[in-house]
Amino acid sequence: MSRRERISPSEAEDNTSGFRHRTRDVSRDLLRTRTLIKSDKPLPEGALQGSVITSVGTHWIIAVVDTWYICVVSGTLDAPHTGTLVAVGDVVWIVPAEQPFRESLSPGMRLIPGDNDSRNEQNDPDPTGTIVRVEERVTLLSRKAAGRVQREQVLVANVDQLAVVVSFVEPSYHRRLIDRYLIAADKGDLKPIIVLNKVELIPREFVHDIVDDFEPYSKGLGIDVHFVSAATGGGLDTLRKALAGRSTLFSGPSGVGKSTILNCLTDGQLRVGEVSKKFDRGRHTTTAAVAIPLDETSSVVDSPGLREFSIWELDIDELQWYFEEFASFIPQCHYTPCTHTHEPGCAVKGAVDKGLVDEQRYNSYVILRSELKG
Repeated sequence: MSRRERISPSEAEDNTSGFRHRTRDVSRDLLRTRTLIKSDKPLPEGALQGSVITSVGTHWIIAVVDTWYICVVSGTLDAPHTGTLVAVGDVVWIVPAEQPFRESLSPGMRLIPGDNDSRNEQNDPDPTGTIVRVEERVTLLSRKAAGRVQREQVLVANVDQLAVVVSFVEPSYHRRLIDRYLIAADKGDLKPIIVLNKVELIPREFVHDIVDDFEPYSKGLGIDVHFVSAATGGGLDTLRKALAGRSTLFSGPSGVGKSTILNCLTDGQLRVGEVSKKFDRGRHTTTAAVAIPLDETSSVVDSPGLREFSIWELDIDELQWYFEEFASFIPQCHYTPCTHTHEPGCAVKGAVDKGLVDEQRYNSYVILRSELKG
């Protein structure tokens, strides 16, 4: 069964008391009941629609067709959500400034036009503006923000799929992190794919073991797993096809080679380098999410490496339904409800013992459930 066809509680068992089926539509309805920053405010005359490319401090770079604007957020923002008001990938409306707000820009924070742009020779200031509206997000990837405060951090909005990028070594992959990403992708309506980089470093005698380790995803859940090498180019042609016609977020730990893979696949080296030069930062690693167009129908978002990934608003009673391989066994459990951790006659635990459910996936479930209990 594919992840896009997750069995609902009503299909798996008759008694669904205590379970609140969550969908993006339900989430949107809940958001509308909250106090919004602003709503139903007419757009100012001359407002332009664009998409958020990246952020630099408190400023946002907005692409309006082929022009990039340096923007700030209006104090009366019209947005259908709270929390992270603006994120990379958001569709926004901006009001261009009549005069560039030079005083608000950091030294060196200037767009460098292309070679064919006459503004480069004239040393004209780059266009600036104010974000006045953010449109409804169709998809998103979010996590619980780092720190003690309970708040959502939206990493990227409005992409089609999530590429969970890990590496064989330096750093070594951890399947529990992959499992967390898959739940977040499911919650945010993103199609997941998995990319294992640095496969050229796998000893030949261990290749089959690594392939087997990813079979619970490829065969069990129907998720595309790509074994690639940014160093040799192996597997990149197949990955390129998986990106065609879609917008894809690349996310994963630091050091796994997300930016390097994108540089191999596209002219990302040039485009990401341009973004860096625009702000005179000379960075060699990604410090903010950056949207990169591949062609007329495809784009990718290169995101900073994450040290941890805590899932936002994951209910303990719904957790079991994000492990789709449990679904056919849940109705057979002796107790209802069943936590699948200690109860005698638990069909899920029995399936693990028989090798019908992957043990590492089950361990991920147990650890997450323990965290949710507090």
